[in-house]
Amino acid sequence: MKKDSVYLVSRTDDYMQPVELTRAKVRGWVRAVFWGLRLYILIMIVLVIIGFAHGQV
Repeated sequence: MKKDSVYLVSRTDDYMQPVELTRAKVRGWVRAVFWGLRLYILIMIVLVIIGFAHGQV
C-alpha cells in the first residue's frame, strides 16, 4: 500500500470491493492560501503566548 493512499470499502450487492483514494495535488493559489493560513496560525499562537506572559495574575 502506498504511503498516501487510503482504502475504503464500497458495498455493491453482497460483494465488498476495495476502492483506492489518493491525495489531491495542491497547486497554485490554493498552496499560497494554505501557507498564509499556517503563517497566520503561527502569529496568533505567538500573540497568545505574549498575552499570557504579560497578563495580570
